[in-house]
Amino acid sequence: MEFQLTSGLQPELLENDQKQWLANAICGAITADGSIAPEELEYLEKALAFLPSQTDVNNMMQAVKDQTLPELDRLPGATREMEVKIFIELTVVISVDNVLGANEIDYLLNIGRKLGFGREFVRVVIRWASEGIVWRRKMQHLIDAGSSLEAEYSD
Repeated sequence: MEFQLTSGLQPELLENDQKQWLANAICGAITADGSIAPEELEYLEKALAFLPSQTDVNNMMQAVKDQTLPELDRLPGATREMEVKIFIELTVVISVDNVLGANEIDYLLNIGRKLGFGREFVRVVIRWASEGIVWRRKMQHLIDAGSSLEAEYSD
């Protein structure tokens, strides 16, 4: 399965241990707030697709259900660009439900350290995600407002 993530990262180019790390990190991001929102299910499916065997998929699904994902160490063999793209991807996953809670921010701070980022860079990325949430919420208001307008076509 070849696809590109939002950040431009191409998971099929990752080594197997990097795919495992990314799958764990995405599942951690999905469960960071204590529940799985419907919007996050697409990311769960992507994360499971990184795993090499059905046994690994089953184990990951159970860990997600139990919220007992393994603690992550540093991402093995990563380039700096890969670390940045993964961090952005995890931020997208966390904010896809238009909520950025305290537990999710703590998760990003923790993962940021695992990827070698200082607090300031993590804060910049969190601020970017917050702005995206506001933008998406305003977009929904525009859709609602525009949908109730009477059409004014011109020839």
